[in-house]
Amino acid sequence: MAASNELIELLVERIGGDGDGIAHWRSEPVYLPFTVPGDRVRAALGPRRGGGYEGRVVEMLAAGNGRAAPPCRHFARCGGCALQHLDPITYRNAKLQGLRTALARFRIDPDTVQPLRCVAAVRRRARLALIRPRDPRQPGIIGFRERFRHALVDLDECPILERPLLALVNVLRGYIAQLLPPGGSAEAHLTRTDSGIDLLLTAALMPGLDALEALASLAAAQDLARIVWRSPASEILVVERRRVRMMRAGVAVCFPPGAFLQASESAEALLVAEVIAAVGTRRPVLDLYAGLGTFGFALAAAEIGVVHMAEGDQPTFQALAQAAPGVKGVSVERRDLARDPMPPETLAKYTAVVLDPPRSGAPRMAEALARAPIDTVVSVSCNPASFARDAGRLVGGGYRLERVVPIDQFVWSPHLELVAVFRR
Repeated sequence: MAASNELIELLVERIGGDGDGIAHWRSEPVYLPFTVPGDRVRAALGPRRGGGYEGRVVEMLAAGNGRAAPPCRHFARCGGCALQHLDPITYRNAKLQGLRTALARFRIDPDTVQPLRCVAAVRRRARLALIRPRDPRQPGIIGFRERFRHALVDLDECPILERPLLALVNVLRGYIAQLLPPGGSAEAHLTRTDSGIDLLLTAALMPGLDALEALASLAAAQDLARIVWRSPASEILVVERRRVRMMRAGVAVCFPPGAFLQASESAEALLVAEVIAAVGTRRPVLDLYAGLGTFGFALAAAEIGVVHMAEGDQPTFQALAQAAPGVKGVSVERRDLARDPMPPETLAKYTAVVLDPPRSGAPRMAEALARAPIDTVVSVSCNPASFARDAGRLVGGGYRLERVVPIDQFVWSPHLELVAVFRR
């Protein structure tokens, strides 16, 4: 490795999966945040990361093409965004390059990838950190962590948060001293539901009486639907001013605190439309990792026929189980699909399957699907790497990847949402 005070000259070749520019030094990658392909820089090497090194640009020797002015003043410190410095063409290429590379790694034709579908750069949920400094004279801090660091960026603007959520962030900052002891910290999960904003606070200790009174005041002043405080020991409902729910194709589904929700409402609408179009009139349908029924209830409304939903998380399953009895043709079961995947003989009862696993993917379910005589599998994923691995299993089992529709749900981040359609 170069000496700690030694600077090296590097040429940025491409944008990597974490949004950093990638150069090479002695045949090993160097990750350089906030650079663009073609940048020639003088940089300092940092610690090991991802089979290479972190790098820090000390001097720009020659600038590449494709740079744009970031819209947020926190950019380059806040870890929420990594790609605000790219112009539209470079940005789109960077978003799709990781997906194409991942598919090619498993010998899947990357030409199945359609053009990037873009949505408005707003999110209806966020997870932020809260810190009360040890010095009681210092104000509280709320925001996102720096990229790959523990330091917190105090957030006073954010172009990707829905305005009501950002307004609540700025109000919540003023309550930190009432909620946390000096040196204390917590996480705030903010979600805009169809009932209003839901706030989940997670901390090591349960709140005292003063904190509970402050939260009740906050809920009333900001018209919050619900506040829940969660610690390793227990969870308490601080205040619930309205029943918290999400509407799914006309079905009211209770929203458990901290439950999964697609980050963007407009992106969710695109995902649902793509899933419905891919499944068509094929019935019965199996919805795996069903969540709050985003796809299952939409499929039930689109066509008469059986839709069976499987979900492993207990609170989410309970929400589904409460909502499903009023919907014709819909049934639900609780099943941990990562540990207990459905066997091929069970899968054979269905004509189409919708698969929407967590970021880690669904390797065991993909293996079972590869051995099942199902006509259509529609895969929804937020991780091109785990998707490509699972897609390789399906293609190896005889499926043909018809198309991959990338959706830019996580605007200015390196993450990418997609819908893929497999046919036999």
